[in-house]
Amino acid sequence: MVNNKSIIQSTFIKITVSIFAILLILYFFLARIYWNNEVLTRELELLTVASKMETVIENNYQSILGIKTNKNLNDSQKYEQINNLFEVFFDKLSQDYKNIQLGYYDLELNQMVFYPRAENDNLISDLGLKTNNGLLLEEATVPRFISDVEVFRWDGKGIIAAVVPVCYKGEIVGQTWAMLKAEEIYHQSYLSYSKYFIPSLVIIILVLFLIDKNLVKIKYALDDFTAAIINDRPANLDKFNLPELWPVYEKIHNYLANLKLLNERLEESNTKLITIMQGIADGFFSLDRQWCFTFVNEEAKRLLKKEQNDLLGKCVWDELLNFLPEKTVHNLRQAMEQNITRHWEEKLFPEARCYEFYAYPFVQGLNVFFRDITELKQKEQELSRLERLNLIGQMAAGISHEVRNPLTTVRGFLQMLEEKTNCSRNKEYMEIMISEIDRANGIITDFLSLAKSNSDSTKIEDINEIISRLYPMLQADAFNDSKEIVINLGQVPLLELNRSEIKQLILNLVHNGLEETPVGGKVEISTYLEDDRVVLAIRDEGKGIPEDIQEKIGTPFFTTKETGTGLGLAISIGIARRHQAHFRFQTGPNGTTFYISFPIPGK
Repeated sequence: MVNNKSIIQSTFIKITVSIFAILLILYFFLARIYWNNEVLTRELELLTVASKMETVIENNYQSILGIKTNKNLNDSQKYEQINNLFEVFFDKLSQDYKNIQLGYYDLELNQMVFYPRAENDNLISDLGLKTNNGLLLEEATVPRFISDVEVFRWDGKGIIAAVVPVCYKGEIVGQTWAMLKAEEIYHQSYLSYSKYFIPSLVIIILVLFLIDKNLVKIKYALDDFTAAIINDRPANLDKFNLPELWPVYEKIHNYLANLKLLNERLEESNTKLITIMQGIADGFFSLDRQWCFTFVNEEAKRLLKKEQNDLLGKCVWDELLNFLPEKTVHNLRQAMEQNITRHWEEKLFPEARCYEFYAYPFVQGLNVFFRDITELKQKEQELSRLERLNLIGQMAAGISHEVRNPLTTVRGFLQMLEEKTNCSRNKEYMEIMISEIDRANGIITDFLSLAKSNSDSTKIEDINEIISRLYPMLQADAFNDSKEIVINLGQVPLLELNRSEIKQLILNLVHNGLEETPVGGKVEISTYLEDDRVVLAIRDEGKGIPEDIQEKIGTPFFTTKETGTGLGLAISIGIARRHQAHFRFQTGPNGTTFYISFPIPGK
């Protein structure tokens, strides 16, 4: 039976949570719209009230002026007479707009002339406005709105107000104001919104009820389907009107029958092979004619990084297809199908380590022996490279001065002839010869760098800072060919480096990467920390290095380009060696990555 955390219940919970999450978002969004709409409506209403007061006061301001200029009246008496002058109008206006508080502030008298007497200044204080040095005393040249900052809270607190200046003969003589408590807007907006929200909530609950009803039906069908498979009996799927599960049921049923037969055969084979093959030092696994693992020894599990239960009875193509290169797949198929013994060496993904394979077919399938020979190959390659570099270094040290001296003499005479007037017509040829002599000197310099055994003038440097300074120049070079340089610099410790040599190493590898990368592609430069070493990685998006020339990479004067000396990679490897750094590369059809891992000082 389906447990309490079944997919049916999980699906229903997810649907319910999703619907209510969307509803909650819409609730706040639409509530805010209703709130803002109500605020705008009430602001317009406040402005209308304040404007009505302003019109009446301006039309009767001559009377107000007469009261204010009467020297027989003190300020209090003036206040009372002005208030009485408009008492009827303001009482009627207050009746028409019962929830709105209103009043008039006179600039000359510097006080509120009239507003609801019962509440006095406490009303203004409660609403967040002051009668002295407050919002209403600010000189307003145009009608404006005043909103207490709390009006935007959703608890109904705060006020909104409209202030309209009163003018007489082009001068501002006072202000009319109308204000409203935000709680009036708060209740009205939510009352309007609830008319739509509550019916929507009821509809959603009904929809969820129907969804749950259908999901329960599917749950019962899956329960019966599971029980039929476990108990090896026919499933009663027609009862639940779910015939779609019949092909799945038949497929699983047939698979289980075949699996039982395979398990019996595998058990018999394991009994014969385990005792003999577990003691073999090489990695060993056996496949049946269906390409399924029938045996895997301990060394094979270690090399493949797989547990025995992950392999036994499983098809090799399902478990290791992404791990095995094309050559290995071809040789395994050839050994099995043509019943011939095969021997080959191959690098396996994803670590690109080199392995030696032997495949021996037999009646029931195929036996495969393999061992990791990466270190052996690396030592052979390193020995060969060191021998080549040693020979080149000896040659370079012996002939560099002998070659440079005559070149320097020839260059000097060419420069002297270039200045003579009778040789001006040959000046272009002389410049070409001087350029070629300089190029030859550059090659000799590169050649000599291969013979160095130690880096000169090393000091503590930040490799990320070196890369960052080179980035603008590299990016400009890439843009010229419609390509891109991407840097991804991690936090790494300082290293002991020769700055100029590291710059040359980066320039060489990035230049090679840009040449291999197609238009629109990119070369990525990254740094990171790995096993107490700082790794510099430069990855391109080219076609990769062909396998038949990979062993020649780094050989001086070996190049696949029409133009080039073949010294760039050899120099880069030499720079890495002088910094006690490890130099390696990983290549494939999607590009090549060069890794240079530097030791951390003191470790």
